[in-house]
Amino acid sequence: MSLISDVSQYLQTQGVGTLGTSVFYSYMPESIETGVCVIDTGGQEPDPYLPTKEPTFQVFVRGTTYTIGKAKLDAVRSALHQISGTTIGSTFFFFILASSEGGHIGRNENGNDEFSINFHCRTR
Repeated sequence: MSLISDVSQYLQTQGVGTLGTSVFYSYMPESIETGVCVIDTGGQEPDPYLPTKEPTFQVFVRGTTYTIGKAKLDAVRSALHQISGTTIGSTFFFFILASSEGGHIGRNENGNDEFSINFHCRTR
C-alpha cells in the first residue's frame, strides 16, 4: 500500500467517510458532491544519514455547502494533526503535522464548496 492509501483508510477508521464512496486517494470523481481525497504532493529532501522519509500530502475536501465542507475539513485536521509514533496500514509515522489550518479554495462548476489542507510527516 502507499502512504496516501494508508492515510485514506485511516480517515475511514476515524469516521470521516467510507473508502471508495466518500474517501478517495489520488483522484476524486467530479460526481462526488461531499467527500475527501488524499493526494501525494512530494516531500522534503531525504536525510542522507537516516532511513526516514519526509513526504507531504494534501487533503482535498468537497461539500454541498460551505458548512458541510468546513466540518469535513475540520474532521480531517482533527484526525491527522499531531499523530505520532503510529503505524497506519503499512506506514510507520514518526509524526504527521498540518502545515496550516486549511481553507476554502472556492466552488466548482457544480456549486460545491471546495477546501484543502496540507500535511507533512516523517515516515520509516
